[in-house]
Amino acid sequence: MVKQRFLTHFKPWLVAVIKVTGLIVAYQLFDQVRTYFRYASLSIANVVSGAIALLFVIGLVCMITAWGEWCWFKLRRLRWFFRKFGERSRANRTAQTIEMLQPVTKRMF
Repeated sequence: MVKQRFLTHFKPWLVAVIKVTGLIVAYQLFDQVRTYFRYASLSIANVVSGAIALLFVIGLVCMITAWGEWCWFKLRRLRWFFRKFGERSRANRTAQTIEMLQPVTKRMF
């Protein structure tokens, strides 16, 4: 009960703090690497253009993923057909194998 109440009240706040802190720490690490390799400092235009490019790439990945899921959903009938076709052909092969394995006995009466 106490754990659930704690998670209900503080989990969104904790996630927000971790996201903001993670961005700040990531930028500081990036700045340390840039300073170590003696690259020129970034202007705000470089940061904004990098953020826009990253946002575009993330959007593109999300769009491709959504399109793939849509195609997979639309092909469900075709998947069903091939599954049933495979089951029928497997059943036919099994029946033929059983027929071939049956001993041939003829009554001689």
